[in-house]
Formats: sequence, structure tokens, C-alpha cells
Amino acid sequence: MVGAAEYHQTTKHSWWSVRRRAQPLDWANRPGPFKRYRGLTPIPLPTAWPADLHPAATVLSQGRGPGDVRVDAAVLAKLLFCAAGVTRQLHGIAMRAAPSAGALYPIEVYLACGPLEGLESGVYHFDPEHFGLHRLRSGDFRAHLAEAVHPDLASLPASLVLTGIPWRTAWKYRERGFRHLFWDGGTLLANLMAAADASGVTARAVTAFVDGLLAALLGLGEAGTPEEFPLAVVPLGTPEGAGPPRRGVVTPLGLEVEPLSPRPISYPLITAAQRAGELHNLDQVRRWRERARALRGLPASVHVAPTAPGPGLEEVVLRRGSTRRFRPDPVPAPALLWAMAAATRPVAGDFVAPGHTLLQHDLIVHAVEGVDPGSYRWTPAALQPLARGDFRPQARVLCLDQPLGGDGAYTVFHRCRLEPLLEALGSRGYRAAQLEAGVVSGRLQLAVFALGVGATCLTFYDDAVAGFFRSPAETMLVTACGFPAYRARPGRRPG
Repeated sequence: MVGAAEYHQTTKHSWWSVRRRAQPLDWANRPGPFKRYRGLTPIPLPTAWPADLHPAATVLSQGRGPGDVRVDAAVLAKLLFCAAGVTRQLHGIAMRAAPSAGALYPIEVYLACGPLEGLESGVYHFDPEHFGLHRLRSGDFRAHLAEAVHPDLASLPASLVLTGIPWRTAWKYRERGFRHLFWDGGTLLANLMAAADASGVTARAVTAFVDGLLAALLGLGEAGTPEEFPLAVVPLGTPEGAGPPRRGVVTPLGLEVEPLSPRPISYPLITAAQRAGELHNLDQVRRWRERARALRGLPASVHVAPTAPGPGLEEVVLRRGSTRRFRPDPVPAPALLWAMAAATRPVAGDFVAPGHTLLQHDLIVHAVEGVDPGSYRWTPAALQPLARGDFRPQARVLCLDQPLGGDGAYTVFHRCRLEPLLEALGSRGYRAAQLEAGVVSGRLQLAVFALGVGATCLTFYDDAVAGFFRSPAETMLVTACGFPAYRARPGRRPG
């Protein structure tokens, strides 16, 4: 079976590999962006929900507030919209709240909950197209979810599950599309957890679970459904009593799903990379988490002073849209220093020791007030200079010859030393590193948009980046930031 190390090496981009593998896109076979269940009518979600408790800058700086707000249908609607809702239509494409490479949107979101105000117990699929929920199972299945993830989930009011459909992204990016599942899942998680913080709801990202049990509960991989992988679980709220008893055996859903495209294509390398990281029982899950907690990683930014108060998180989400053209004007220092500190706070999760991160962040600064142009390494204590100079041309080249890589104010390369990570956490650790890179990139985009700056995610020539920074770390994802060269129209809430 192909493990993460082999997968990563096989899917590296170089100048030669990109041109050798280039092929025209089959537009007639492009996968649809929505998962549609035949015969199921979506249950409408509320379109009125509580306002943010704190400005986005405070939330991004300090994390959650009291964390004791009760989860109900209105709160869930807000979280789902800010994470995965449709915010605008652009050239016939339903653009979402969180970024997605190529606007392909491979991430699906599911809900397992007990009885909530405004919503019955059940297992649901979020339908962003109609802003509603498809009920997949009636009744309280939190105990089944707990058997796949952690006993505590049985007593929490609700949990969200993020999954990825590889064909949606592999249609354009082929085998490298497996990385995109976790990048997109991470940026969606950044929005989701920031929205939870802004709403006073406790949330965390869980990456260790029994893959097969979770897939069975959601009906993933059943006949007539697309290939789909569980990526992360986000428990919501605080414990409420002892939790429900187990409800017998989880039977197949037997639901029919519309085909994604006329001829979906499966990529064995993607499937093998996912299977290599699977866990098969809760004992394996527990041991993996213990190894993750023992992995110190690097210190994260734990003390972040808020910048000046500004818009609420929901307003920032509606402003956000991947910047397609930058102007070369310098951005204020907080648009780098505060934004990076906020983005690199510890992620509340189970894949690294508290207060630590799996990632290092190397930057090329082009135009930031008070910061000389050059290359740098981010640390919680200071921006560490590596080399002085104008590296705009090099940044463009490193980012797959995309002008966006060097046209903005600065470019961040989110990177990870894979060898010790894979030795400690195996192929599932690779998933976690890619996911955390997506979270940091998503937070960084929220932070700069809160300040009136723009950002976008980019891909890259893997080994060329390592050579430029003279570091053995592998690049997971790139984020470019700067003032947009145009005025974008903000998105809209549903209803």
C-alpha cells in the first residue's frame, strides 16, 4: 500500500512534471459541486440567527468566548453558512464561504445530533444549494458516533463531520487532488471554528477516528454513491447528561445519489494514500492520539494582542473571496505581523501537543510597511530574517509560475518536516499536517480580509521552495496576501 511519504514524492510539482503531465480539461465530464440525494427534500434551516458576540479581530486573536452558548437549529445554521454556505454567484458558479481551489468544492458537511430546539435527533447532510439539511437517519445516533470517535461525543448536543469527494478535485488536479481535500477541509475548518468562537460555542477539530465506522454511519461508499472520505470531526457544545443508549446496528442507508459527472474517474493512488492512514478501532485511535500529544512539534503563537476592533466574523466571511489580482502597494505592518500571529495560534485539536504546531512558516516579503523586502521565517517571538532583497520574481516562479505569488505584499509558505512526523504518526500524520496548513491559511485570509486586505491560496514547485529557503521542510500550502487590484462585491446571507 502506498504510504504518505511515497504519495508525497510521487505528486510533487516540478517545472518538468507540470508540463509533462499537462492535459486539457474534460469540461463535459466536470463533476457537479453539490451532492444531491434523489427522493430527499431538504429541511430548511433558519435564516435568522444570533449576532456575533465579538469582533472578528478579537475572535481571531484570542479564540472562543465563554463557550457555553446552547446549540440549536439557529446556531447550527449560522455555523454551517459561515463554513460552507453559498455567499454569491459568480459567472454561474455558486461561490462558498470558504475558499476552494478551482472552485471545485470537494468538501461535504454532515451533522449528528440529539434533540435540539428547532431540529429533531438524527444524522443529516448539509445542502448548501438550498440551505437545508437532508435527513439521512432519524433518531439519536450520537452513541454510534462516539464509538467511532470518542466516548464524550455521546453526551454533546451535536457534532459536524467533514468529508472529501476526491473526484471533484482530481478532475483538475489528478493525483495531487488528495492534498486539496485537506487544504479545502482546513480552510473550511478555519471558518467553522472562528464562527463557533464568535458565537460562544465550544468547538475543536478531531482527526483521529475509526474511518470505517464513521463512513458507515454517514453512508459513505455505498453502492451508487461517489467515493468519499471522512476527514475531520468537529464536536460542538458542552456535555449534556450521560448521553443516549446505543440504537442497535447501523444499517446501510440505501439512498440514491445523483452521479457527479457522466464518467467519474477513480485514482488508485489517492485511494491508497487515504487507506494507508486509516484506524480500525478505538484502541488504535487512543494510541495515535497519545503519540500526537507526545509530539512537541514547534511552539505556536499563544499570546496574540488584538488589533483595532473592526467588523464581525460573519461580515468578514461575506467580504472574503479569493483575490485574483493584487496591486503592489505596501500593506500596514499589522496586516502581516498581527495576521500571522492570529493565523498561527494553536488549533484546538488532537493531532499535536497543546500550544504547539506541526508547521513552520517561511515568508517572502515584498511590500510591508516597516519590514524590509526579503525572506523570513515566522516565529512567535519575532519575524526572523533569512535574506534581504527583492524576491518578487522568485516568488512568482516558486508558486507554479503564477504572478499572484509575487504581485502582492507578501507570500507565506506553510511547511512541515515530514520525516519525524511520519515516523511518529504514520500516514495519518500527513493528513493532519495538510489539514493544519489549510486551517492556518484560512485563518490568515480571514485576518487580512478583516483589515481590508486580500489573499488567495496557491500551489507551488515543491523542491524549488525547499531549495530557495534552504530547508528540508516540505511545503504543504502557500498563501499570498496584498491589496486587491479591484473592488469585489460582498456576498449575501441566505433568504
